[in-house]
Parts: sequence; structure tokens; C-alpha cells
Amino acid sequence: PEIAPAVIQAARRFNDARHEVGDRCVRANVRSTDPAAVATLLSGKGVAGVTEKPDVWIPDSSLWIRLVEGSGRDGPAAGFTHVGGIASSPVVLAMPAGLAARLRNLGVPAQPSWKELLAAAGTAANAEQGPGAPGSVIPPRLFRLQVPDPQRTATGMSTLVLAASLLGGDPEGRARFTGAVRTFREGVTPSVAAEFAAFGQEAGDRQPIALAPEQAVFSHNAKRPAEIAVAVYPSEGTVFLDHPLTVLSDDPAKVSAGRLLGRELTSATNREDVRRVGFRTPDGGAAGTFSQQHGLAARAPKALPPAPAEQVTRIMQQWAQLSLSIRMLSIIDISGSMDRKIAPGASRLQSTIRTAQNGLSLLPDDSELGQWVFSTELEGGKDWRELVSVGPLNERLGSATRRQLVLSAFAQTRVKPNGGTGLYETTIAAFDHMKRTYKPEYVNSILLWTDGKNEDKDGPSLEETLDHIRRAYDPERPVLINMFGLGKGVDVGALRQIARLTNGDAYVAETPGQVQELFLKALSQRVCEPDC
Repeated sequence: PEIAPAVIQAARRFNDARHEVGDRCVRANVRSTDPAAVATLLSGKGVAGVTEKPDVWIPDSSLWIRLVEGSGRDGPAAGFTHVGGIASSPVVLAMPAGLAARLRNLGVPAQPSWKELLAAAGTAANAEQGPGAPGSVIPPRLFRLQVPDPQRTATGMSTLVLAASLLGGDPEGRARFTGAVRTFREGVTPSVAAEFAAFGQEAGDRQPIALAPEQAVFSHNAKRPAEIAVAVYPSEGTVFLDHPLTVLSDDPAKVSAGRLLGRELTSATNREDVRRVGFRTPDGGAAGTFSQQHGLAARAPKALPPAPAEQVTRIMQQWAQLSLSIRMLSIIDISGSMDRKIAPGASRLQSTIRTAQNGLSLLPDDSELGQWVFSTELEGGKDWRELVSVGPLNERLGSATRRQLVLSAFAQTRVKPNGGTGLYETTIAAFDHMKRTYKPEYVNSILLWTDGKNEDKDGPSLEETLDHIRRAYDPERPVLINMFGLGKGVDVGALRQIARLTNGDAYVAETPGQVQELFLKALSQRVCEPDC
């Protein structure tokens, strides 16, 4: 819809020229509609406001076409003829001019890195464990990052592709991608317009900034707001919305007609029309009004390489999984050995609790969480004790929210002197509890932290535990178990056998830093569920 004014003008000129193909007159009729609705129709996923397949489609990004091509539907994709892009607009970080000036005063370069910006926008935990920015002068949690819905906008989809591209070479890439997604999820808005509407609505000391097309910054500033928006062009480059013209027909006459229309849409006249409404030409050329004074750069930023269709499909599947709310039962070992040091000044229990606290800050309020501890014979002969029941983090339980109660429980957690490790009995009880209370709209999972091996001789054996979970596991109602081992005495083989029955895994850490890294890795485990 944003480029419709230029396309309508081009269609008018095209129709005035009275083109013919094979002795048949050609006429272009332009309809403006949401590209997500067309993609839904072409992918065979239903109808979302568009019921008729167009002859020619100009979405705002080739990502929509790749998503359709990667959907596995043979019909429409087989008839795609790609004519080429008619305009471009890079995805930038848009922020109020006052905030941009503040960054300059702090010594932030004109083109900061994506990693610095995402770290400053994330939660406290994500700023530490996400795409790090060592030596950055941007204060942590300075921004409240807004991202238009990736399932409804190419800008949001581009943001995910961008994150995957920047983190792809990182050995902990999947875990860091998870951290980035958690940051994005906190700030999802229904549209690009909604992002700019939030400018001036600070949340505490966190000012909203928007991931948006450069053209949206142009349009916002053209309305003469009290404070203009400034486009920030990160140093690594960015993804461009390329507005491709694609013919969706096998009819040779319509393909020829589409190519004729493409010539008009890339003519010198139309290039001027495109620049007039705030777009760049396909080669990156901008209007003369693009200047620092107007919050825009005349020179085009570096373009990151496009993602292939299968990668776009995979990234959107990952978003669908990772953006699901989590329903998690966290269980911490408080046996006597958890009092041992894992680093100077930090016991195994202290390091675990610190990681759990940071992890809690990553979870939005619509997540569900519960907290248990375990050792041996903690309560009525049981090896575990419930500290906080599983439920929504923002739910009030008395005078406090569940989130506050979990934080309070962490602060009061102590080891049981001389307590053993009732690992197997606790695991069975936790699995049965989460399966019995399963909620299909959530990712239902268990995170169990331990520094040892099972020491409850009166409880179930490993074989009995594996047999119980194997029989009880339901792929239609999956409960994912992830195990964290701390230190050198961990029976990692047993932990791994249990976890992998549920498509989870076991992770062993020997330093506090590794504990933090592995926690994010475990959260990202559901990216490949159920084929991990």
C-alpha cells in the first residue's frame, strides 16, 4: 500500500500507451492490499481478506515470495515469473531526534552496530547474554525496542532474517538468536504505524525506538511532527525491502504483459515518482530531500545478502515456536553439595539462582512459571517441595504477583545440610505434574538444575525412571525436559538419557559464565523440536 501512489501513476501512463500483446489489448488495474493477505492465499493457508489471485503482485519484499515458494505448495509458486524490483527501502532503527542527539553526546558513533543496539534494547539478562557489545557506551536498557509483527509485516520478517544473518557465524548462534527473539517479542506491535504512534510514550527511562523501513521515517516526518524521527543505519548493513514485480500466471500473454508493465514501473519517470514518496530506486538512489536535517542519509547503507526461500521458511517456523508463551517448571537442587564453590565467591547454588533470576527477566508476563526445590526427604517423605505453583507471572497471589513470589523464593533458597540428591523421584513427579496440567497454547517444559547424581536409594532406579517417562510421553501433548549439570560430579549420561526421551537435552557447566550461556541454549532447544 505505501508504494501504491507511484504504481497507480505508472499504470495510468501504461494504459494511455494502449499496449498490445498478441493482438490483444493490455490494461492494468491496480488494487492496494496487505501483502500478508496475498501470501496467505498463495500459500494455500486460507483466505485473509483476499479471495482472488492477482495476475501481477508487487509485495513490499521478496521475503513474501520466498515464504510462498518455501511453503511446499506446488501450484502458484510454479507459475512465478520474477521481473525485478521497482523500488527499495532499507530497514533502519528509527528514533526521536532528541534521543539520537543524546546518543551522539554519549560518544556513540553515527553508525553503531546492530549488536550494540540490540544489547541496549534487551532485558538486563539479555544485555549480558545476548549479542554482546563489549565496550559499548550505550547504557543498558536505554531503549524499548518495537518490532512490527513478523507474521504480518515484511519489516518484522526482515528483522528476524537480519538477526539470523548476523548471528549465523556465532558458535552459540542458536542460543543468541533465542535471546534476540525474546527482545523482539517484548516489543511486537501490529504495524509500522503503531510504532511511530508510541513515540513520546516513555516507559520509565526507556524510550521507544522502532525497527521500520526508511520510507516510513520519511512519511512520518512529512507530517511535520513536533519532533522528527531519525533513521539510524547500523554499521554491519541491513536488509532492504525491494518491492519486486512478480507475474503469477503461466499464460505467456500475461507474462509478456507483466514484463511490459515492469518497463513502465522502472522508467525514469516512475523512478522520480518512487523517490517523491520516500523510496529509493532499486540501485539505492534517494530523493534530494534525504539529508541529516530530515533524519535521513542520502547514501544507501550496505545491503546484506538475501536469504534463500528455505531459510526464510525455517526462520519463520523458529519465530512461531519461540514466540509461543512458555509454561515452565523450574526445579533447583538444594542438596548439601550445592554449597560448594563453582568460582571464587560463588557457590553452585548462588550461580544457579543468579542465572534463574536473569532467566526470569527474559520471560514476558504472559509466560507461566512455577518453582520447586529438591534434595532428599524434603517434605512428608517426598524429595521435592513446591515453593511457587505454576501459573501466569503477572497473576496476583495475595499481595504480590507470581513473578515477585518467585524472586522472593530465590532470595530465600538455601541448601539442605547433608541432603542428598533425589533426582529420579523428583523428575518423575515433575513430568507427571506438567503432563497432567498441560496447556496446548504453551510450550510446556521442565528445567532441572543439579550438581550430582541420584542418591535416593529408596526411590526409583534410572531404568524405572526411563521406563515411566517413555510410557507417559505423549507427542500430542509434549513436555520438554532440559537438565542442567553443575560441576564435575554430574551423572551426565543419566541426565541426557532422561531429557532426550522428551526431545530435550542435558548441559554441563563448570563456570558461572557457562551456566548463563547454557541456559539460553536450553531455551532455544525448542527451535528444532521435535527433531532435535
